[in-house]
Order: sequence, then C-alpha cells, then structure tokens
Amino acid sequence: MSEPLIRLEGVGRTFRSGEVEVNALREADLAIDRGDYLSIMGPSGSGKSTLLNITALLDRHTSGTYRFEGRDVGRLSEGERTGLRAHRIGFVFQAFHLLTHRTVLENVVLSMLYGSVPRSDRKARAAGALERVGLSDRAGFLPSRLSGGERQRVAIARAIVTRPPILLCDEPTGSLDSTTSRSILELFEELRSDGLTIVVVTHDQMVSSRAERTIAMHDGRVTQDTRA
Repeated sequence: MSEPLIRLEGVGRTFRSGEVEVNALREADLAIDRGDYLSIMGPSGSGKSTLLNITALLDRHTSGTYRFEGRDVGRLSEGERTGLRAHRIGFVFQAFHLLTHRTVLENVVLSMLYGSVPRSDRKARAAGALERVGLSDRAGFLPSRLSGGERQRVAIARAIVTRPPILLCDEPTGSLDSTTSRSILELFEELRSDGLTIVVVTHDQMVSSRAERTIAMHDGRVTQDTRA
C-alpha cells in the first residue's frame, strides 16, 4: 500500500497563556491519500483551524509526528518548511488576498516569484491556470472589476499554478452567495478529477456534503472520520 500524501500520528498543539496551558489540538491521527476530497467540520474552538495550519506548515505541532510525502516535517529547518509550503501546498482562503493594483494575470504570476518556475515560463503557466478556472477573458482586468466568485477563481488559479499535489481551503465559500458557492464547489470537483487532493475547512453543511470524506472535530480532537 502506498504512503499517504499526509500522515498525522498523535499530533498535538499546546499553547501557553500565562500560567494556563491550552490544548488546541489533541493526539490527532489522520491519513490523507492522494486524490482525497475531504472536509473538516466543527464548532468554533474545535481545533479545525489549528489542524489546518499545522497541515499547511503555517504552525508547528508540539507533539506527535507529521509526515508529508513521507518526510517528517518536524525534522525540517524553517527554510525547508518554507520551500515545501511554497512548492507543494496550495492555499485558498475566505478572503481572496488579491493585490488590487495588479491585473488578474499578474496576481497569478506573482505567486511563482519565489518558486522554481523559470521566469520565461511564468506568464504562460499563469494563463494556463486562469484557463483552467474559466477566467482567460479576465486576465487583463483588475480585481475590482471582478465579482466575488471570479475573485475566488483567481485565488484558486494562483493556488494551483505551481501544480501542488494538495489544495488547502479555509472557508473558501464564506464570502459568497449560495449559487456562486456551488460553482466554486463544482470547480473543486473538476480539479479533484484532475488528481488534486482537496481539504476544505468549513462550518457549512452544504459545502461539507460535497466532499467524499468528512472529519468531525470537537474540543481539539478528531471525533469522527466518515466517507460518503
């Protein structure tokens, strides 16, 4: 059996607030295979954002083992973590985080600024990513001229342009109406059919129901792992 893309074994995250110790994540066990499409659900304070941040290498776990493509990330230097995050993980957030004074194409190109894509290939790669999300005709627009759904599609193009194996999404439809949300979820399903692994943190049952696997969290623990 092949190694999972991501494997967490007994992973925890503890914070100190004065004299108080806060267990934001407790002994999480989770394996994410290539091509998985899963949602992470739970109430505020359940640990889902902590789990996502650790998985995204935006935060460090304080116990347990986290392996990404077989590598123990706890043994990596900060520079190695940064490189892994830049080249192998795509991010989509509720806020689109687009540069308002840059065109759509430039926003996507800039995501490759510190990557391994040769400068001569960046515009073509960005144009291809925009075509994949259905926005070729918006490449020269500024973000202010786009709808919310279009801005999120630009953010998705920016996330996939480096061709990472996994896309991590934090409430990606939280700022969108229901019709636009469905179109974004349909795009996720298309990207998943291309082989991309997708993880979505959400509190929206409709969003979660589109995934093939749901991770439920409560009080910092993974309490359920179910497949549709």
